[in-house]
Amino acid sequence: MRGGAAQRPNTGAGTAVAQGRPWRSVALVLAVVAAFAAIHQVILNRAHPDALYMDSLRLLFQLDQWQAGHLSTFEFWGGSSHRGFVNQLFLWANVSLFDLDVLLANRLTGVVISAVAACLCMAWMADMRHQPGAKRPWLNVVVTVTVAALCFSWAGYELLTLDLGLPLWTKNLAFVAFFCGHAHLLSARSRWPAVWVVALVLAAPLIVLVCGMGWNYAFVGAVMIVQVFSFLPRWRAEGRWAGILPSAAVGLSMVVYLLSGSVTDASTRNGLNVGADVPALLLYAVGSTMGYPEAVLLGGKLPLQTIAVLGGILLLVGVVAAVAWLRRGAPGSRLPLLLALYGVLIAASLTLARGAEGPAAVMASRYYMDLVLGLIGVIWLAARELQAGPRRAPGWSVLVGGLLSAVLLTQLLTYVHEWKASPFREDIFASMNKALLRAVPDEAAAGLLQAQLDYARKGANVMRERHLALYADSTASDCSTRAIEYTQGWHAAEGAVRWSGAHASLALPPCGCAYFAELYVPPGQSERQVRISTAAGNEDVLTVQPGQAARARVGNEHAELAVSPVSIPSRDQPGSSDTRELGVLLTGFSVSCEVP
Repeated sequence: MRGGAAQRPNTGAGTAVAQGRPWRSVALVLAVVAAFAAIHQVILNRAHPDALYMDSLRLLFQLDQWQAGHLSTFEFWGGSSHRGFVNQLFLWANVSLFDLDVLLANRLTGVVISAVAACLCMAWMADMRHQPGAKRPWLNVVVTVTVAALCFSWAGYELLTLDLGLPLWTKNLAFVAFFCGHAHLLSARSRWPAVWVVALVLAAPLIVLVCGMGWNYAFVGAVMIVQVFSFLPRWRAEGRWAGILPSAAVGLSMVVYLLSGSVTDASTRNGLNVGADVPALLLYAVGSTMGYPEAVLLGGKLPLQTIAVLGGILLLVGVVAAVAWLRRGAPGSRLPLLLALYGVLIAASLTLARGAEGPAAVMASRYYMDLVLGLIGVIWLAARELQAGPRRAPGWSVLVGGLLSAVLLTQLLTYVHEWKASPFREDIFASMNKALLRAVPDEAAAGLLQAQLDYARKGANVMRERHLALYADSTASDCSTRAIEYTQGWHAAEGAVRWSGAHASLALPPCGCAYFAELYVPPGQSERQVRISTAAGNEDVLTVQPGQAARARVGNEHAELAVSPVSIPSRDQPGSSDTRELGVLLTGFSVSCEVP
């Protein structure tokens, strides 16, 4: 069967019946997706992810700086290892409309996942209506359930409990929608191809420059490969010419993206991993799509290498199914090929960019949402060959039956694992909120929040100053570090910092919590002993080592600082005319609420 003939839908009673009742397919898809969406919300309620953590704290601080005019839009767009604006836009909307409701963002993530799952399942059903062979209704049902289970899988729990999961799943929705549109054009079944072309051309720069970020490489690569593939003689797609403009728009948008910064994005931090372990790491990334690693390994009863073996099997099944499809003349939708290529290219990107950190890095749950699209593509390719084959085709029956059974089993184990783990996650999120209320007191607290200490404190401060998230109804939101007055013993401000003398005092505005001062002594000077007396009669002494920051509790209302020794530059530094007594450098304030 040649490519041109293969693209035309077959005729026959079975096909006519299937095409005449598409509403049944739609009803099935909506029922399955709704069931998994409900399960998702139940597990989400148990975990109760209402804490802001990880990159969200940095983005919140940058959003505050951008709105204050201290950060340009270009810097805000490229203010991380990946360039894009989707995370910032969703955070901005949440702050503006809901005072940063983290739990709401996580609930809405389930809505976006529902849209992705429904889009994929309906595309699968539509493709099956155009396939030859006797209809297998059970296959449609099982594949639909499997695809929905994979989309909602808690193997990707990090981005189901982090508010950034909402924009990142929106990014996936944009990718899948473009894949669907591109595949639809290549099939030459569209009644309005010009409309599709214009829509995809306009969408391309928005997807690449706003949504795609570091995932652009795999997205653009998949589109370009399938577009080129559609011109090959044996597998020529009837709509190949219609796909040129959207593909060109994607390519040109990627050129703009690359010219705006580094080519390798985040991978430049640790260097590209090009060691001998690259093939094994690639298999680990692919195999991790089967489910949560600990669940797949039955709680540690199986060796870690099992996941790499599963990855190898999935790649082999995908290749065999793709070759069989191509030998038939590549009939039907190119969408599963786009999905499979995207997943493989994501696995390759992770192997190169994160592989130096070992298997756990490429199997991190935050990458699952992208890798799993590749597994869905493999399942689609294999199941389509079963559908197109004769009734008595034991080879494909065993292969597809084994694949679907294994995926459903490992996903069931994943759901059971998460049901047991969700109460512990709730405790972790409660601890994160306590760390934020305490203004992230130390590196341990920052580690719990999975953020750099500096950004964690800055993010917590923005939340408090602007009455956001857990600070919306907290007494800490009434505390203002901007209203603190330097009453006596302070030198003029030097940017954002200020030197004290031997004796200095602070007037602190009313606060139901405690103020903390960040103190510092530059390298090369002697250590300082700082005695702090508060209005409540408390007295504390701490040592500030040169080159190291120290966090001192100054209470509220009023505080006195006595510093010894002090340095006098004109005395201690030959040639200096600075006669000031320099005690300790105050670099900032924070607020901490004592919570049990």
